[in-house]
Amino acid sequence: MNVPATSLTVGGLFVGMALPAWHISRFAFAQIKKRDAKKALDLVPLGAGILYGGVATATTSGLIGFATGVITFLGNGAGSFAMWGATGGTTTLATRNNLASLSPMGNLVLLLVSVVILGGWKALPTKAKPRMRLGIISGVLLGLSATLGGFFAAWVIPMANTAGNALVGTIA
Repeated sequence: MNVPATSLTVGGLFVGMALPAWHISRFAFAQIKKRDAKKALDLVPLGAGILYGGVATATTSGLIGFATGVITFLGNGAGSFAMWGATGGTTTLATRNNLASLSPMGNLVLLLVSVVILGGWKALPTKAKPRMRLGIISGVLLGLSATLGGFFAAWVIPMANTAGNALVGTIA
């Protein structure tokens, strides 16, 4: 099941950047106001979600690939609507397609990480769940961008593929 929404528009890039910018700016302004260092832990679920979402963009098939395609499609649409409504600009430019993909062994690692996230979801603090969800959405959208997507394509996806190869090589 291939999903055609694998290219990111400028509107989708806006949504992918706006979600972490919102949370990071709230954190930064809270630091200016109170100087509460333990609030930095509130950003961990957001970062973990971004990491997971970025890796998830490297698979284009199955349920995870379908979900990333839907997130990309909706993010592109919402971002394009926001850009058009706020600035009157158009967002037809596709910024980048994801060229890197997970090998079957890398898909195994992604699936195992998905199982860990789903298994631990109930134990997550209630306050962390929305940040994790928004991080995943942001990671999917930014995983198709040139900068973060390039980082994933050059480092994270090959590491997942290598880890999967090592895992299968030691077990199978």
